[in-house]
Amino acid sequence: MTYSKFIKTIKFIFLAISIIMLVLIIINNRQNQIKVVGEKFSYTEKIDGSINQVLVKPIFMGLNKKEQPFKVTASKATRFKEESNTFYLENPVGEILIDNDKYFLSGNNGIYDKNIQELKINGDVKFNNNLDLRFSTTEVLFDFKDQVLFGEKAVSGYRNNSKIDSQGIKILNKENKIIFTGKTKLLLKNEN
Repeated sequence: MTYSKFIKTIKFIFLAISIIMLVLIIINNRQNQIKVVGEKFSYTEKIDGSINQVLVKPIFMGLNKKEQPFKVTASKATRFKEESNTFYLENPVGEILIDNDKYFLSGNNGIYDKNIQELKINGDVKFNNNLDLRFSTTEVLFDFKDQVLFGEKAVSGYRNNSKIDSQGIKILNKENKIIFTGKTKLLLKNEN
């Protein structure tokens, strides 16, 4: 084999390897995306150029229809180019002041839509006030504008010594109501 044939062979081998690497990079970038399936979502981070902004410890603030302040914070928020007002959150916390009482909503992952003022949280979701009200579930949607908390997953709630378990929950702040949906079990205990 002559020297020039050897060089031509190596040149074609390197060209083939670079084409294979390029194809693998394109395939890998398409697999790492946020998957939104109906009303459920799972959080995985995109690594390609569609990320518009990544915020560390962001704070989103606003006013609801009754001019009461609310705040959404997270350890990290990611915004993508195709969804400019939607943020995908890690460890989100929502806070709203209602009639001089603060309520908190937290979980593992979330999606906050700035335009419609909605926060959807999943994974170890906690909802509580400063005093004695506590609820836990796996997925919930909070509409800051209309002050409605809604969830269709199993929920457990505690207040004072009482406990309630239900298949779903809807809290309507305007009407000062908590509605439990599906099969519900209530255990009342005397404080003495």
